[in-house]
Amino acid sequence: MPVGLFARLSTAKATRDLTELSFDRQHERSAAFCEAKGWQVVKLYQDLGPAYRKPGMATAPRRNDFERSLRDIESGAIRGLVFFKLDRFVRDHGDFEGALAVAEKHRAVLASVTEPLDTSTPMGEAVARLLVTFARMESQTIALRVAAQAEQRARLGKPWTGGRHRPYGYRASNGGLEIVEEEAEVIREIVKRLLAGRSIGQVVNWLRDEGIPAPRGGEWARGNIPKLVGNPRLAAKRTYRGEVVAEGNWPPILDEDTFERVERLFARRARGGRPPTRWLLSGIVRCGECGGYMDPGTYAGRIRYRCRPGPGRPGQEKPGCGHVAITAERLDELVAEMVIQRLAGPALANLDRKLASAKYREIAEQRRRDEDALVEAARQRFVLQDANADPQLKPRAYAEVKAELDRRIAEATRLLSEDEAVGVLMDLPRLEAELREYWDTKADIERRRAITRAILDRVVISPATRRGPGIDPDRVDPKWKL
Repeated sequence: MPVGLFARLSTAKATRDLTELSFDRQHERSAAFCEAKGWQVVKLYQDLGPAYRKPGMATAPRRNDFERSLRDIESGAIRGLVFFKLDRFVRDHGDFEGALAVAEKHRAVLASVTEPLDTSTPMGEAVARLLVTFARMESQTIALRVAAQAEQRARLGKPWTGGRHRPYGYRASNGGLEIVEEEAEVIREIVKRLLAGRSIGQVVNWLRDEGIPAPRGGEWARGNIPKLVGNPRLAAKRTYRGEVVAEGNWPPILDEDTFERVERLFARRARGGRPPTRWLLSGIVRCGECGGYMDPGTYAGRIRYRCRPGPGRPGQEKPGCGHVAITAERLDELVAEMVIQRLAGPALANLDRKLASAKYREIAEQRRRDEDALVEAARQRFVLQDANADPQLKPRAYAEVKAELDRRIAEATRLLSEDEAVGVLMDLPRLEAELREYWDTKADIERRRAITRAILDRVVISPATRRGPGIDPDRVDPKWKL
């Protein structure tokens, strides 16, 4: 009688060779069983993956070779299926009912090497159903135990070590993780470019052009980037089912502030597709010939701000002429330098004079006093002068003091921020070198746009008067607010 041998693994082994060996062991024992029965083996089937519905799943997972084996029974290619153990064949009642119906209809045999299984008799069918029930219960019990162990490891701050590949940027070390510095630098550069407004596609192109090896030896792709830089592991956070359950058990690649900015960036992408713009001056550049808005776009193979012909935006006095264009990236660089110099010169000096007025001075001084009081309260609560003494502030008293000081500091910040320029600029560094460092390393594209809009009303671009590389600064006329 021609039969097929069926084997299944729940998960892949560490290597393909080990996976194939596991399949081979099942097939060898099944083949010996067939030889003893005098059956002829003509087909081999093997599935890799779960064989039953997990909680919340509407249907069992698709099993290609399982379905192929049933089709072969229907076509008459085989007259039976032999498997090492029933749970290697089915663990889902729906799968079992389907296989049993096909076997009964075509008078085929379902046989187990290790169990007294004979589906041709009522008792054998009942035993098979019972075995399927216990096989599924065993799988679910194992899954619960494994999940409990995984949660315990997570809450103890142990890094995830499952899978065949180490996490990019780290290697295992003494039960924890240590940074692989060359990979960590790649991650930091990716984050820097994303926060500066570069698209994921541009970052991927840069990685490919530089010949930087991708994780796991593959190729860089757009889908890799959010998963790579959005993983809380980079900020030394251990998560379990989306919840942060431990922190600080290995060195971080990204500091807390940078990682939070990355999270906000991808949250905006999830809500609205992409951030509103990656260009510093979008919505600020105006045509010097017709007064219309100049929007960034691809023209003649390059990204340029260009006056669009036609009626233009609402409130635009005249139709766009379409005659004026300028390279977007170089204009952004030029105006960014103007903004930094303006801030380092008169703009922040004027702001400081404004903050020195009686109204702002009183609010700012009160905020500073409250901030100092908050630090002192924390010292009294947590820092002991005498190791044997009790804290000066008990937990409940400290909580009350902290809540009141936090409320007053937040209210003072709100009052100081009512003026747009004050709210955006008051915490900027005053020295030019520190200001440049802040702009280059800490301010993302939205922060840079907010700073620019706080002191710059618009940038008027005159028509070009000469050809050649670079930008003629005489074409650029900034109209300052501050």
